[in-house]
Amino acid sequence: MICVTAAPPGARADTMSPMILRTGQSMVVATPHLTRVAVGDGKIAGVLAVGNSEIVISGRAAGRTTLLVWTGYGRRSYDVTVTEQSLESLRQMLQGSITEPGIHVDAVDRTIVVNGSVATGETLVHLGEVVSHFEPAAAAGKFTLVNAVTVAKPLGPLQSELAGAPATAGVRVDRDVKGNLIVSGQVHDRVTAEHVLHRVRALAGPYLAIEGKVVDRLETATVSQVDVKVYVLEVDETGLKQLGVNLQSAIFHPDGTYTLAGPQFPVVESPLTGNGAKPGPSIAGFGLNVGAFFRSITLAPTVNLVLQSGHARLLSSPDLVTMPGRQAEFLVGGQIPIPVASGPQQIAIQYKDFGVKLVVTPTILGDGGVETLIAPEISDLDFQDGVSLNGFTVPALKTSRLSTDVVTQDGESIVMGGLLRRQEQRNVDKIPLLGDLPILGKLFRSTRYQSSQTDVVFVMTPTILTR
Repeated sequence: MICVTAAPPGARADTMSPMILRTGQSMVVATPHLTRVAVGDGKIAGVLAVGNSEIVISGRAAGRTTLLVWTGYGRRSYDVTVTEQSLESLRQMLQGSITEPGIHVDAVDRTIVVNGSVATGETLVHLGEVVSHFEPAAAAGKFTLVNAVTVAKPLGPLQSELAGAPATAGVRVDRDVKGNLIVSGQVHDRVTAEHVLHRVRALAGPYLAIEGKVVDRLETATVSQVDVKVYVLEVDETGLKQLGVNLQSAIFHPDGTYTLAGPQFPVVESPLTGNGAKPGPSIAGFGLNVGAFFRSITLAPTVNLVLQSGHARLLSSPDLVTMPGRQAEFLVGGQIPIPVASGPQQIAIQYKDFGVKLVVTPTILGDGGVETLIAPEISDLDFQDGVSLNGFTVPALKTSRLSTDVVTQDGESIVMGGLLRRQEQRNVDKIPLLGDLPILGKLFRSTRYQSSQTDVVFVMTPTILTR
């Protein structure tokens, strides 16, 4: 800081005194009996009055302006010139403000880079606060200030654990100045990568900033994809009973093998029973309602048996392969044109999908499992409930939709059911001409009513493919 004394009382009012500052530098000027002060361009130089005896002039940006000061002795004019602060002087000031060993400040071209590593996250935060005080001076001098300091071992126990395992020996965890944890290195496959990220998230609480994140920078030596096989079945009541029996009769052993026991029919108590009363009759399809879903690895023979017996119909069997975290879509059906109003006396056509549609988004977990966002949908054209428009019938859509998030192991199947479909049919048999006679025509025709109820069942099997 520089101190300048104002002109003596006998000085002329139009005298112009030169004043030279650097950006970020301040100067104190003695102004006895100060009454008023004005600066030509406040973006170049800033002026602050301290009482009525001194003013502080600060260099803000490179340029030239005029400063006018009125005191009890008259007016004084200053020609203020602000020059850019040199890169080397700013580097020396920043280096002198850092007390941590191993931290060095380098000046490259128009950039000042702070390099090195510190022992703890608290030290990194303190260092970031020191560097932030120099950002206004760097901005005024049109320099770029980069803080590249990291924490040597932000997660000590985890870093030792990763280094000790052969599969994760090349993985390291670093903390940046914003409080994020950066996980980098190379692992064999995506399952190992997700396991490492899970461990980092479990221990990252004390080291993450309030808005910090775990950043995945891991590379995999192999490419992992997820193969999602889905069977869409329409099963009648008899098939539901058979499917329920087979799913309930598998006995699994600790060594991973299984045997098929005798049939065990599922039973549900009637709402009217209780207090020791015997349970009521069994309900069809109860095997699909044990908890939210039912998982099984012996499902393929059961599904094939139900299909061969004629109690189930395979609507679709899409097989989707996608990258982890990427959405895959499947549609078997078509698009129906829907007229919509696009303006006054104007009609536009929009197309809506119908048929069997499937949207899946699989994600590989750290334990080798697969988390899948699945949204299957089945829709049929319904002309009976359609809308007539200008002589044309726009059919409605009968839709069965399911949207859920499930977790399965690699190669494990999961059954999702509960989407009921009811159909009612009326068949009329009549003698030609005679059956159309009024009143008497009923004697020459017969009407048969048929109603059926089926359940749409989705069987999903995700498998991890690594190559």
